[in-house]
Order: sequence, then C-alpha cells, then structure tokens
Amino acid sequence: MRGFMEKSKFGVNLLFIGPILIIYTLLFMYPFFEGLYYSFTNWNGVDPKVNFIGLKNYIEMFTKDEYFLPSLQRTFIIAVLNVALVNILAMIFALALTTEGRLNNLWRAMVFMPYMISMVVCGFIWRFMLTNIVENLAEVTGMEFINQSWLGDPNIVIYSIVMVSTWWIAGYIMTIYIAGILSIDQSLIEAGEIDGCNTQQSFFKIKLPLMMPVVTVGVFLSISYSLKIFDTIYSLTGGGPGKASEVVMLNLYRDAFVYNRYGYGTAKAIVLTLIIVIITYLQMRMTNAKGNTES
Repeated sequence: MRGFMEKSKFGVNLLFIGPILIIYTLLFMYPFFEGLYYSFTNWNGVDPKVNFIGLKNYIEMFTKDEYFLPSLQRTFIIAVLNVALVNILAMIFALALTTEGRLNNLWRAMVFMPYMISMVVCGFIWRFMLTNIVENLAEVTGMEFINQSWLGDPNIVIYSIVMVSTWWIAGYIMTIYIAGILSIDQSLIEAGEIDGCNTQQSFFKIKLPLMMPVVTVGVFLSISYSLKIFDTIYSLTGGGPGKASEVVMLNLYRDAFVYNRYGYGTAKAIVLTLIIVIITYLQMRMTNAKGNTES
C-alpha cells in the first residue's frame, strides 16, 4: 500500500513537473549543449560541414585574441558599478515610496516607467540626448560641466553606459524591494521603535536582515543583466569610440555574426555563461550566509 502511494505521488509530481521539464530541456538545455559542441568546432554558422578542432577556440581567445580580455574587463567594470548603483538607488526609492504619501503610486509608476521601454529604444533616446540636448542645455543653464563628450570620450563612455543602464533597470528592482518592505511584519518595526530604534537603526537592524532573500533576488537580477548587457551598448555606442565600450556580448556577437566565426563566438558565450554561473553561485552563498548569520 505504501509503495502504491509513493508511486501515485511520483506520478502526480511528474504530471505537473514533466511539461515544464520538457520545455526547459528543449528551450534551454538542448541549445546549451549544442552550443557547447559548436564551441569545439570552426563552424561559420552557414556551411553544413562542421570541423571539430578541440580546444583551439578557447586557447585562441585567451592567448591570441587582443580584444576578448579587455572586453571582459570592461564587462566586469560595468557590472560592479551597475550592480552597486542599481541596488542602492532601488532601495532608496523603495524606502522613500513605502512611506505615507498621496502621490506614492504616481512616483512609483514614474520610476518604473523606463523599464517598460525597449533597451534598444532606450539607447537611441539617450544617444540623442547626450549628443544633442546636453550641449544646448549647458548653454541655456550655464552648467558647462555637463557639456562633455559623453559617448565620444573613451575615459567617460563607460560611466555614460552605467548611467543609462541604471536609469533603465532601477525601477524594476525597486518594485521587488517595495514588495519586500511591505511584507515585513509591522509589529517588529513598532517593537523596535518602542525600544528606541531610530530610522537608520530600524533599517539596518530590522528591515534589511528580513529583506535578505529579496535583496538576493535583486542582486542576482542586476548581476545577470549587467554581465549580459548588449542592447543598450549596441544602440548607444556600438562599442565605440574604437573599442572603448565593447563588452563581451558585443565582442562575441561580432565574431559569430559579423566575422562568421560562429564556433569561436559560441566558445566565448560558453566562457561568459560559466563566469555568470560562478559569480551568481558565490553571490547567493554569501548573501544567504549573511542572512542566516544576522537572523
């Protein structure tokens, strides 16, 4: 009887999980392993003939490719700046817009609105603003310091990209943090206030520890987005000036679809995927460990 019940439970679980597992395998796992295979070939993406070349693509990208490692470095710089700014601003917005206020819903919608715009459209909008409107704005307001070559100066183009990407995604992360703040039991906050906690102590000692699972999600999403950033840079700078803003995604895109080195580009994609998995795993371990310690 017990064995029959266990089989019935397994069958019910399989009935619910099976379709999702099949879809996940077809849409994610199969393309990943197919890409892994192509990363060991010199396939150009068109020719039906595929030649297996072993580890030559991986050896080339780390020893002979003069653009891959610099693009990887730029990706990390953008990711670090982006993750820090996005989560700090999102948390500030969430805290400010969960207080009592008649226009809170309006402000939430305004902060979230950039996320509703396509990243490509977002890039074109900001490119127009930074190359045309900023110069006129500096003349009208007298703020000459804003009249910079935001997209043409190799020294500041990275910061322009971070500014645009932060503007785009901060509202989305804000909604996650708002949900986390609203889910906190208000009796805990009230108890802290009775014990003499000020606003700063209430946040760091009560709210933030209870929000660590939500913070983990926010940091994970911002890391994933930052390491895979492509659309915004492609429409904003195209990787320029020169190669000053070329990130890994743009670098492998050109190898795969511009220079017809699909196998080589896929090898770079595999490396980026492994980096994202490792960083995400370490981030989740650190965040969960910190949350468990504080609780």
